[in-house]
Amino acid sequence: MSPEVSSGMGRNQLLLSVAATSAAHGPGKQVANRFTRWPESRPGAVYTSPPAVSISDSQGVRQSESDAHLRVAKRLDYFSARATQRDERAIHIQLSQSDSHTPILRRHIWGWIAVAVVMMAYVATLTPGHPFALDDFAAYVMHAENLVDGHAYTDIRYVPNPDALWMAPSHGYPPVYPLILAPVYKLRGFDLRAMKMVTVLCFGVFLVSFVSFLGDEIPTWAVCAAILLLSFNLVFWEQRDYLLSEFPYLMFSFCALLVAQRIYEQLDPRSWRFGAALLLSLLLYGAYGTRTIGIVLLPALILADVCKFRRPSRFLIAVVVMTGSLILSQNIIFISPKSYMSAVHLSATATWQHALFYGKTLSYVWRNGSSKPAQIVFALLFTALAAVGFLKNLWRRKSLAEFYLLGYLAVLLVWTAEIGLRGLLPVLPLYFAYGLAEFFNLTSRFARYTRVAMATALFVFVAITYLGAFRWSAAQEHLIDVRDPEARELFAYIAANTQPADVLIFPASRTLALFANRNVGQLAPDDTSAQSADFLASVNARWLVENQAMSDPLQQLTGSHLVVLTPVFQNAAFQMFRIEIPPTASQAGKARPE
Repeated sequence: MSPEVSSGMGRNQLLLSVAATSAAHGPGKQVANRFTRWPESRPGAVYTSPPAVSISDSQGVRQSESDAHLRVAKRLDYFSARATQRDERAIHIQLSQSDSHTPILRRHIWGWIAVAVVMMAYVATLTPGHPFALDDFAAYVMHAENLVDGHAYTDIRYVPNPDALWMAPSHGYPPVYPLILAPVYKLRGFDLRAMKMVTVLCFGVFLVSFVSFLGDEIPTWAVCAAILLLSFNLVFWEQRDYLLSEFPYLMFSFCALLVAQRIYEQLDPRSWRFGAALLLSLLLYGAYGTRTIGIVLLPALILADVCKFRRPSRFLIAVVVMTGSLILSQNIIFISPKSYMSAVHLSATATWQHALFYGKTLSYVWRNGSSKPAQIVFALLFTALAAVGFLKNLWRRKSLAEFYLLGYLAVLLVWTAEIGLRGLLPVLPLYFAYGLAEFFNLTSRFARYTRVAMATALFVFVAITYLGAFRWSAAQEHLIDVRDPEARELFAYIAANTQPADVLIFPASRTLALFANRNVGQLAPDDTSAQSADFLASVNARWLVENQAMSDPLQQLTGSHLVVLTPVFQNAAFQMFRIEIPPTASQAGKARPE
């Protein structure tokens, strides 16, 4: 809408208002009719009064009426000029935020095209194997196997180490992601590539919801660029080839954020809205049932609701009851999060250390593979933009997204383990969204071509950064994979030379349990040799498998003479030992001071 048209509309409203007033209180109705027939004019034009209407033969009355017209016309000129200025400012602000004239459907179509491009690239580059190092995947696959075969859900042949409960939950993971994988296992067996395709589809659903979540914060073309930059960031790109819960969790958590955002735009606090409450409850539980940290969505929703309505709405009560019922059902039927609670460590020193760790880790989102100073500087600038954008939204909106981000980061800071970029990945889309929205907000004061040039420079710089990161990744050492010949040789040796009841020790314990069908535990990284010997004796461990790229404290253990390790198998990647614990060493370990 041009300023001229907007100004004309504002003037018409003023004219109609004055006409109505004159008709009610003026000397005659003919004056009011004259006002309503005045033509629109350009902003700033000088308006002259219409000819006086003869109501009486008295010259004094005609002169008074003409003076009244002049006074009204002058006032109209003043108010019209002020209205024009307001309209021009409003139009400038609106267009600077986004191309809001673009139809919503067309905006979404372009975003969906970007999502389709991402999905084709992700699916086309999937591999049929999986690295040992990312050991969680094996637990999810064993859970899916148990669901299909009717075995106990928690029977994943993992032997927990009481000194390192934070390394992996004792009884496995929540059931939602295994439920997603179960149909694939039913139809295809241990087809890891097919399972990865289903996981990538979850990422596609997340991206579709992310397009809608961005809303009008950034222009349409920038939405497409944001989808591509998010998806081809090395953190997300590498995740595509892993069977981990991050992508399903993104799907459930962001669908919950989007649904809550839409519902609360027009929510009546006295309305129950059971259908919408059920949908949101299923999504909230889906996030919790995929990763236990998703529980923070529920208190975040409570805070957002109370901030909006000053007291809990009926809708919120329905959501809390339904979500709580689903969580309770999971705890009864499948698994409870008791083992996670033991990994929470409340300490001011530890919390500060974790904050520093994750602050440094965030800079690796912008890894360029060549210049660490450039990586840090850009990370600081973009993080500052994201922080400002987040604080503005927290102050103005106080929505579920802001409280969720605060709660999620709080849990990371009190968690014993530092899980790096995997821990930050579920909230990185919010980081991108806040940063980009604030960038476009700051550049909105410039002319159109300047804004486009600055945005193009930003995206080109980020694209160059990504190319450097991909080159760096390609130069890294190969991670030992379950499909490597050395791994298959190890699995075959274990199947032929060990008993089903034997306990093995290996850093990637659940991966070995999946492919060797044996009970497997792992040593705690910080244990002394005496503590490690005690653990081996307590679980009656018979075999120990070593890979030099993994971090079991084997050298310290072999040099302590508390354990006798006899080599029985070796290839280019693995070495396997028979474990013997002398009785004297075992007694000495038990008698050692605490």
